[in-house]
Amino acid sequence: MPDRISEKTLDEQGIDGVATQHVGVNGQRPEREKFNQLALENRKHKAQLKNVDEKIHNERRIQTLQKHLSFSEKRSVSQLSKDLQTFVSLENLDDKKRMLFNWKNSLLIKQAVGEDISKQMFTINQQEQSLEKANDLLDKVVDRTIKSIYPDVDIEQTTVAERRELIKETDSEKTIFSGQELKDRLAMIRTDILNKEILSFTKRPYVSWLVLENQEERTKDYMTEILAQKGYKFADIHRSKGSILRNFNDEEQDILKRGIKDLQATNEIKNIVEIQYSGVLKRTFPDMDIDNVTMVDREKIYTAIVYFNPELKQLSKQEFDELKDNPPVKFNTREHQQGLAYLSGKIKVNDIKNPNLVRVLANEGTKQLFIGESSQDPNITKEQIEQVKQVMTQNNGAYEDYRKANISDYQSVNYRETTPAEYLNNVFSSVIMKLLYIDEARRKKGLKETEWEMEKKKRQHEKHGRQM
Repeated sequence: MPDRISEKTLDEQGIDGVATQHVGVNGQRPEREKFNQLALENRKHKAQLKNVDEKIHNERRIQTLQKHLSFSEKRSVSQLSKDLQTFVSLENLDDKKRMLFNWKNSLLIKQAVGEDISKQMFTINQQEQSLEKANDLLDKVVDRTIKSIYPDVDIEQTTVAERRELIKETDSEKTIFSGQELKDRLAMIRTDILNKEILSFTKRPYVSWLVLENQEERTKDYMTEILAQKGYKFADIHRSKGSILRNFNDEEQDILKRGIKDLQATNEIKNIVEIQYSGVLKRTFPDMDIDNVTMVDREKIYTAIVYFNPELKQLSKQEFDELKDNPPVKFNTREHQQGLAYLSGKIKVNDIKNPNLVRVLANEGTKQLFIGESSQDPNITKEQIEQVKQVMTQNNGAYEDYRKANISDYQSVNYRETTPAEYLNNVFSSVIMKLLYIDEARRKKGLKETEWEMEKKKRQHEKHGRQM
């Protein structure tokens, strides 16, 4: 395999090593050739050391879980590692899932244009089965480990992804968290878990459900235009298992193939997002009729919960009405000053000592609520808020311009003025409020109907007694 040629530096490409030099044709050619040979050898030695480090790292990473593996489970881990051709760990399984997903998508498209993929699909199916077994096994061990080293963590109040991430961080930091530190850590994990899961799967950050939907619709519309030229509809791709792609030229096939891959990735991201939103919402509002709440509204409610209720305490209607009407101030003036200084680029995140503030500033939605809260602090000037807005706009400028140029219906994720009270009252309309506590309302209605029936029977009994 020849060396890659790129305009990027080695650091930008993620390569640890000394850059080679252009040899040229002058008298210094031998020296440059010798330098390049030494540079490549140095890079090779570093790669070998990295491989050794990774092996040691893998052994250490499984230590926390290994203490809670039975003998038969250790044998299973060893066998599954051979089947999957990778060391079975929480991180490696995430990478394996992404690799198999991308490989399978590529093969299915090749099959659609007439290639025989039976051997590769057999291998993928075997690895998918092994991956499922490995994930099931590690999930059981993670839960067992959580119960052992974190007895105060309520398994029912956390998602599988959150528990896995807690164990990952316990391993990487060689620390068992406790007390307020554990609460802060779980809150931090909960805020960032969605982006982490999606980044580990697609290597692209998650913006919002609305942007995801718009991207999906745009891809389908573009594919539909191409399909219509040959008299096909979008549904014909699924109906024909992709075989209709053979009727298009190479350029059209490439566009359709890319569209199919993008849509499959979007569906997977949607699944990840829906699982996380549903898990968090149902723990805070167990009586919620979540099926009748749109995903856009779920996302807004999720943001409010992560900001105001990161510990996912169940809220009665009375408690939530109080929170909605009188949103608690989550940070003091000093923390408002720190957060705004960070958003203005004046300090680094390491300068902020409050982990809850770091958590809020790391999430796009909660960041907006923080700025809204800060704007209501009498010790914060309008100039400070304006400066933050300007810096955020400048930082996103090039990226925003690119998106607007390439995405016709793109909606900016820059700061939108709002206060916590305005946000809560806009999100939790009367319609949403009814859906949050619908089961509670049904129970109350059921109790009233039961009381009425009992009263009716009592009157009938008394009337019957008088007639006797």
